[in-house]
Amino acid sequence: MATNQYFNLHGTNTPEQRLIENLNIEAIKTFGTDVYYCPRTLNDEDTLMGDDNTSSYNSAHTIEMYIKSVDGFEGEGDFISKFGLQIKDQITFTVARRRWAELNVQGEGRADAPAEGDLIYFPTTESLFQVMFVEDESVFYQTGGLQVYDLLCEMFFYSDQSLNTGIEVIDAIERAQSYSIDFTMNTGSGNYTVGEQVYQGASLAAATVKGEVSSWNATDKLLNLINMTGNFSGTVNIVGDSSSASYSISSFDAQTSAADTAASVDNAEIEAAADAIIDFTEGNPFGSL
Repeated sequence: MATNQYFNLHGTNTPEQRLIENLNIEAIKTFGTDVYYCPRTLNDEDTLMGDDNTSSYNSAHTIEMYIKSVDGFEGEGDFISKFGLQIKDQITFTVARRRWAELNVQGEGRADAPAEGDLIYFPTTESLFQVMFVEDESVFYQTGGLQVYDLLCEMFFYSDQSLNTGIEVIDAIERAQSYSIDFTMNTGSGNYTVGEQVYQGASLAAATVKGEVSSWNATDKLLNLINMTGNFSGTVNIVGDSSSASYSISSFDAQTSAADTAASVDNAEIEAAADAIIDFTEGNPFGSL
């Protein structure tokens, strides 16, 4: 027996498909929740490993999504490993394809679909999740079309990425978790503003030493900087790009002010510890032949 001729399950944008699509959108708007979607910008991608530890998130888009993980967080959960406390909570969000297209997120094919590596801020638990996989066939061709995306997400582990989304609760994560240096300032004028770029030199464009203001205590003249580039000098004023504040430096830890925040690595400490165990001056440190 042939299929019903009054229902077209193999066309494009048919009335039946639009009906199912509208019902999906209405259901998500009714039973879902508003989240912030933050697309990732790759600044220095490692083409071998397919990752970028210097990636940045420069915008946030509000969109409704349905929480498919109705029984709570999935994944490995919370556990203690040799690296300390690990939180591997996972959650699956569902977003309507048409609503995603209306969001008009630009860059790297995002106009067509969400992308792995992007972030989703979930206000209910005040948590930031990273998109690990985008499933585009979770509901398999209902009425001959695809209406939703399923986003498998895992709790985001911050590792010095730049968060400049314009949403304070998200951007505050960077200021709280990023590698930073405290500068005790001396004489000068003005007040630095949180989030502005500061530099040493004639101008921001020409400067090779830069940073971002994480906090400024005008009473104690304590300036905290993150996202630093270059080595700060104790004899040159730190100037705010937007505030025009300028102060000389009283003191700071020059040892921890290495270029590009690389001072946070501990390879030198590990090497020193290894040298105390193995004598590398020997031709064969593991014994004699």
